[in-house]
Amino acid sequence: MSDTKEGVRASRTDANPEPGAPPVRFERFELHEANATLTRDGKPVALAPTPFAVLCALVRQPGVLLTKQVLLDQVWGHQFVSESVLKTVVSDLRTLLEDDARQPRFIETVSRRGYRFIAQTVQVAAPRWEPTPAQTGVAQSPSLFIGREPALARLRGGWDRACTGKRSIVWVTGEPGIGKTTLIENFITGLGDIACIRGQCVDQYGGGESFLPVLEALAELCRRDGAAAPLLRSVAPSWLLQLPWLTTTEERDALQRGLAGTSPERALREIGEFLDRYTERRPLLLVTEDLHWGDGATIRLIDYIARRRGAARLMCLATFRLAEVVAQDHPLNALRRELRLHGLCDEVVLDLFSEQEVADYVAHQGIAATANEAFVRALHARTDGLPLFVASAVSEIAVRAAQGSACDVAAHVASLPVPESLAALIDHYIAKLGDEQRTFLAAAAVCGVEFRVATVAEALSRDAAWASQICAELTRDRLYLATPRPRDGSASAHLADLYAFRHALFRQTLYDRTPAATRVQLHGQVGAVLERARTRGVPVVAAELAMHFERAREPMKAVQYYVEGAQSALAKFDPQECMRITARATQLLAHLRDGRERIATEFALLTLRGMAAIRGLGVGDEAKDSFRQAYGLLDQIVDHPMQGRLLQGFGFMLSLRGEYAEALAVADRALAIGTTTDDAALLSSALMLHGQVHQLQGRSPAARKALERSLALAEGIDVGPGEFVVDPLVAVLSSLAITFVHLGDIEQARACLDRALVRARERGWPMAQLTALWRGALVEVRLGNAEGVASLADAMQSLVDEFTLSHGRIACRWFRGWADARLGRPREGHGEIREAYEENMRLGMLAGCSEILGYAAEALVLAGDWDAARWELQEALRMAELHAERVYLPQLYLTESAIARGLGDATAARASLRRAVDEARAQEAPWLELLALAALCEHGGATAQDKGALAALLNRLPEARGTEGFAKAQRVLGTKPG
Repeated sequence: MSDTKEGVRASRTDANPEPGAPPVRFERFELHEANATLTRDGKPVALAPTPFAVLCALVRQPGVLLTKQVLLDQVWGHQFVSESVLKTVVSDLRTLLEDDARQPRFIETVSRRGYRFIAQTVQVAAPRWEPTPAQTGVAQSPSLFIGREPALARLRGGWDRACTGKRSIVWVTGEPGIGKTTLIENFITGLGDIACIRGQCVDQYGGGESFLPVLEALAELCRRDGAAAPLLRSVAPSWLLQLPWLTTTEERDALQRGLAGTSPERALREIGEFLDRYTERRPLLLVTEDLHWGDGATIRLIDYIARRRGAARLMCLATFRLAEVVAQDHPLNALRRELRLHGLCDEVVLDLFSEQEVADYVAHQGIAATANEAFVRALHARTDGLPLFVASAVSEIAVRAAQGSACDVAAHVASLPVPESLAALIDHYIAKLGDEQRTFLAAAAVCGVEFRVATVAEALSRDAAWASQICAELTRDRLYLATPRPRDGSASAHLADLYAFRHALFRQTLYDRTPAATRVQLHGQVGAVLERARTRGVPVVAAELAMHFERAREPMKAVQYYVEGAQSALAKFDPQECMRITARATQLLAHLRDGRERIATEFALLTLRGMAAIRGLGVGDEAKDSFRQAYGLLDQIVDHPMQGRLLQGFGFMLSLRGEYAEALAVADRALAIGTTTDDAALLSSALMLHGQVHQLQGRSPAARKALERSLALAEGIDVGPGEFVVDPLVAVLSSLAITFVHLGDIEQARACLDRALVRARERGWPMAQLTALWRGALVEVRLGNAEGVASLADAMQSLVDEFTLSHGRIACRWFRGWADARLGRPREGHGEIREAYEENMRLGMLAGCSEILGYAAEALVLAGDWDAARWELQEALRMAELHAERVYLPQLYLTESAIARGLGDATAARASLRRAVDEARAQEAPWLELLALAALCEHGGATAQDKGALAALLNRLPEARGTEGFAKAQRVLGTKPG
């Protein structure tokens, strides 16, 4: 995008005089640039600001050729002004100076190149002079800024707040052409030499790259400030990884390994820390333009920065189109309302020009024929005061005047093709293009806001030199194209082929005005060019290719690239983006022919959507429906590369939902397919699922057998990020740990957990780490280690906060409640457990629900609330029977006994203890039997046979030595610890 996108710009500030510059005399004239005066024979000469600025530029460098381009830059800045306007201004100057172009005394024309001031000049001493208010206004005219002074003051107020350490968020909003960018350019210019970085949002394929404008701004900062990259490396390595030109190949590889599994939340914290630390050195202005096209990640970042605590000398300044944000219910709309409600932002809404402001602009342009009330009124009526349209209309009048077209100016303004929207204005410009220029721009508009010349040329089957020549012409016109600011550290040669539309609206209008059939053809041609470039190693994102082929009405190709994009999103641990992509791709399935290819594609999309839903939303209906539909297609495809992901993910989800029978059916099918295909990952996942269900349903030896078989297979599996919901080796090791505890093999259990945690941390996968911590907490619950459970719950909470893991958000709360109840806060613990349980039920995660309710009952027992504890226990027993979930049943019977004792029913208490012993034996779980027998011996009712059995267990379970359960059993038997 160009530096100036919309609105009206007056002369550049670098055309301003040096402070105190002396007057210059030539012949009868004296020019005092600093005081903005021209005199002839000592008498003032009336001269409009624009001709005055041109004269100053020429006189400043007498005898030196100033090209037309240089003069346009110095006087008009980046405003869209043609060379004919300059010609008119020079002609006016010659008339005023009584100069003859054929025999010049002052201004000489250099054919086709520019102008030279040829009169002899003499500097004179500057008189003492106090400007009048009117003269002050004239002196400021070279940098005049029309109608935006209040808005400018609010921006300066935001910067002043930022400089004092109060982070500032300011929106500048209005319709296209209202002058948002002009306001910002003027604001930045007035700040002088400050740290200012800018990013541009673009309306391209899908939501675009996450944090695109912020990455663009960071790249600019790193180029300007050598201290920025080392600071990124120190506190924001995930951002450094996205700026590959700042690192070596070896460093990038190391970063990728170390940052695998980085979440958007971690990225926010990193960039927040970076900005805080950077602004300790100097204030920073971050400008983000066209935020109505911003990706969701950038919107979340602004929200995060606004709410971040602590001092920061930072101002975030963003522009957007308010109407689009509101009409499309863009996430930015809710954010701006929320931040404004809490006083965390300031919103500057730009209005159309008033008649007086239009008059000021016309006067500033120095077009004498238009300086009348009738013209101003007509111009305001036709443009409705839209600054960009005002500027274009005045330029049009200037061109006609330069061409010698005599007409009534007001009548001519009235006859201009006034648009109902800004798009019609752009149509007016497009109509002036040559056929080849229109053809080129139509193809470029299909490519996007930015495009490569070679891509457009190849798509049109034209020569690259032809395309480059057209780009050069359109760039010189300062209306359509510009060479974009580099977004990375690429060399100039890399950017030589890259151009951008000066206005995204120009690009959109060109695109819309291209006939539909032509657009379809161009999208297909551009897509084919980008495909070929991709095979040569040019980085082209799958989403871009998908967009082109979708619009080219090639749905199969489009869907294939959408599948690739969804896989990439999962690999980057971005489930929300994966769900967005799969939703779009699913809409295209209706356009595919029936057959194996369509079925395979639908299967892949449903599987990916299910995996994303589990990670982002939990195991609710969204995940279940996607997996179930994919599972229904399994018979129609053979050896699909994603069948393992489906079976593992679907079975995992069903087990979490407590639907154990169906989970085992899926596991059996996975075993059958894995055996046929010799797929170790699929076999391991199926066996692990069998082991987990055996464990939950109280079959400890069967669980151990299945899990150990799974472990043997998982040892040799190496899966990439996103391929499975949970890393197979971590999942099986942590599950095996619980089974080992039930079997009394405590040391083996701890060894499994240690391996699982090491593996999970090495891989850096958040779901794997959560699984290891979760199962570790279950082990410590069975060992009665309240401090250990509390520590693991806190670690889970940190992980959940960092990666927004819906599963662990609830689990860490019930584990924390269990620990709090045993650490002297039973009522508080019960509240935590119960709230977590109810939320868990709403999400459909029923696995282990009888155990969680058991925690709640135990907390109430510790609080001495026997009636409430009995109610919780009854619910736990009911859920255990409903789901055939026996994993916590022995402990539930022990709690039942404690409640009966609390209520004074010794007989019922002994009966419950006996049930606990019987259930532990039925489960073939020696550790659970030891706990039950110890309780039976402690509270009476134990026979000699019971005591003998307990003594035998102490000898049988040497790995349990050192645990509280083992020590308690020794105490009740009266044996010495050791």
